Amino acid sequence: MMNNVGSAIQTLPENSIIPSEQDMQPANENSDRIATILIVEDDQSMLDGMNDLLEIADLGYDIDILQANDGRMALDVMANHEPDLIISDVMMPQMGGYEFLNHVRANPDWIQIPFIFVTAKGEEPDIRKGRLSDADLYITKPFVITELLSLIHAQLDNAYERKEARQRNIDSLKKNILQILNHEFRTPLTYVTAYYEMLADSLKEFTDGRNYREYLRGIQAGCLRLTRLVDDFICVMELRSGEAQTRYLAEAKPLSNVADLLQEVVAAFQDTSDEARFQIKSNIPDKLPLVWGVASSIKNILERLLSNATKFTDPNATDINQITVTVSAQDKSIQIEVVDQGMGFPAHMSSQIFEPFVQYNRGILEQQGAGTGLAIVQGLVQLHNGRIEAESQEGKGSKFKVILPVYQRKKHATASGSTAKDGTLTATVLVVEDDLNLLNGLEDLLTIFEGKYKLNVLTALNGVAALNEIKKQIPDLIISDIMMPQMGGYELLTNVRENPQWLHIPFIFLTAKGEKRDEYEGFRRGVDEYITKPYDSDDVLRFVEKQLDKHFHNQSLVAQSFDDLKRSIINLISPDFRTPLASVTEHSDELSRALQDANTDRDLKHSLHGIQDNSLRLTNLIEDFITLAELKTGEAWTAHSLKAYPLPNLGGLLFETVQSFKHRPEAAGWHVDMTTLTEMPKVEADWSTLQEAIERLMQISLQYAKSSQRKDELIASLYNGKSSNVKIIITVSASLDAEIMAQFREILTNEEPDLLKNPEIGPSLYIAKGYVGLHRGQLSFSEGKDGNFHFAIKLPAYEE
Repeated sequence: MMNNVGSAIQTLPENSIIPSEQDMQPANENSDRIATILIVEDDQSMLDGMNDLLEIADLGYDIDILQANDGRMALDVMANHEPDLIISDVMMPQMGGYEFLNHVRANPDWIQIPFIFVTAKGEEPDIRKGRLSDADLYITKPFVITELLSLIHAQLDNAYERKEARQRNIDSLKKNILQILNHEFRTPLTYVTAYYEMLADSLKEFTDGRNYREYLRGIQAGCLRLTRLVDDFICVMELRSGEAQTRYLAEAKPLSNVADLLQEVVAAFQDTSDEARFQIKSNIPDKLPLVWGVASSIKNILERLLSNATKFTDPNATDINQITVTVSAQDKSIQIEVVDQGMGFPAHMSSQIFEPFVQYNRGILEQQGAGTGLAIVQGLVQLHNGRIEAESQEGKGSKFKVILPVYQRKKHATASGSTAKDGTLTATVLVVEDDLNLLNGLEDLLTIFEGKYKLNVLTALNGVAALNEIKKQIPDLIISDIMMPQMGGYELLTNVRENPQWLHIPFIFLTAKGEKRDEYEGFRRGVDEYITKPYDSDDVLRFVEKQLDKHFHNQSLVAQSFDDLKRSIINLISPDFRTPLASVTEHSDELSRALQDANTDRDLKHSLHGIQDNSLRLTNLIEDFITLAELKTGEAWTAHSLKAYPLPNLGGLLFETVQSFKHRPEAAGWHVDMTTLTEMPKVEADWSTLQEAIERLMQISLQYAKSSQRKDELIASLYNGKSSNVKIIITVSASLDAEIMAQFREILTNEEPDLLKNPEIGPSLYIAKGYVGLHRGQLSFSEGKDGNFHFAIKLPAYEE
């Protein structure tokens, strides 16, 4: 069949690369990378030949081939099977290559799929049109087999690595959330619950010398710390979700009082320095240039930097930690430096320290907080189109420098990748060129460009200088020459592609190396676009816009993948957490006044019960919050796979659950019992999570059941179901409101239900559903004929 592509294969000169035996060997069946390639070609012999070529070539992937004879057929194929790469002809019946490409790029789920045109349309206007399109490569027939295979391999590698990088970012974000939940929320919660118990015991004894106020201070300290954690957590999530950016664009204005704002923050910290082992000195001019921004955010930036500096004062040090705040106006910026003599951190942490929930030596240092402070500072600085730099030496202190651009009329500062008020997006482009005249010319071209993007241009004269610039500020696009002193373009590209934090940056070569072999080498190394000098300015700007479009969509994929989780967590915190926090604080204040005024025991008990009820509610909210996050991030599945085992006695689990539930307050007045109708097979289960799922269903059932005239009862039954499954059915002899039943069905049938339509039902029922799902089971709800209702858990029987 290889002869069928013979007409498309270029006759090779004597010194050309020819297909090696390795190229033509079957793909490695043990490869852990799998790729699906869609070939779209109306010439059936060419289609079959390309199919055979890809199947026998060793691309480092297990290749699965999909075929289509035109664009319309290809879209039908993609509706059922999403490919990892598309190879398409241009001229085809019914739907040609360009129309097909437009459909692919219009679908958000397909926009990142590498798209290669392989076509006989090889005239210069055709090539220009193809290169300026949204295709990744434009290859003309006849082609060299090895070059085509190398370019396909490079495109697959780039797509695979970027997809892996996106997944790593998502996994990292998930882990950050779980870390703050488990390590930070539960600690202050312990303050509230433990001090409440000690306070309650003391009031019962009513003896002299009781430490009421100390216990109340402990409760309030826990509430204050939880409140700050909740607020900071929401702030981080809003910065990442874009909600903070929307608010910034609505509130930002020219600020003429920046000096006053900064001096106000310093003065507040100086008032507390006499009681601590630090001193704060400042050098802030009385007048500073205007800054475009939000006053509260400017203050917040310095407050958090000073808080960070004071927090990491070494408690064992004999010297006072001298903290200096220096503010200066440069040509086009304002610089705010905060220098301390505290503990410091090693150089390798300089970039990591701005990641959410990161703290150095957390296991040794007992500082409070979740490591959100510097992440919030960086986010706020970036909203103001500024940047922050950190220098530190362990044991000697740290220096943080914030650079904010001076306000220029008719040139409002906006964050990179954000939308200005005129609808223009902003982006940062790094240009690397050793010829200073060419560098300045390209900088001017990009700066005055009036298109979809407002470009902020960084420059470097060689690869070494470029890497230093990237370390300071990660650009949205890199345009680089190839032949440069110290470090050329190829080596720069390799450095960028090998850094996981930079892998996503699109890279364009703009070079005088214009031979076909040079262009092939650039694409083989993984460059996104290759432009030869002399260049057409309009073409360069079109390529820039094309790569920025792909880049920002790639960023949005990460945000979109995480958006549901972020928003569900923000929504769960915002309305529900603050209410019991405020109530605990309010009741503890009431109790403090009552003790001082020697009020009656009835008043004391009222306040004490208020603290108890709201601290219990707060505990349940936090535990549900953590569990929801664990279910959504997959951490619950990891834990389940470690704890689950073949359970021979499911009846024993149900009996223990029912007996325990009988004695709970919500079961008062109900007859709660169980029945086992047949002998049960084993099920693979985690005892604790399955038991909790059953308990939650019982609790929800009785909470919303409407008492009937007959005896109120809840019966849990165990059945040996059909098709090798086991059923646990909870039957309640009572009715439910139609609205409640509708909410039950919505939560159980939708993958992502709105849990806050009823916050009392939503999270708990969703957790029960999630726990059943961990067991590969199904949870359903039904209304009985006799005015009762049922929850049914169906679990697969364990296969030996």
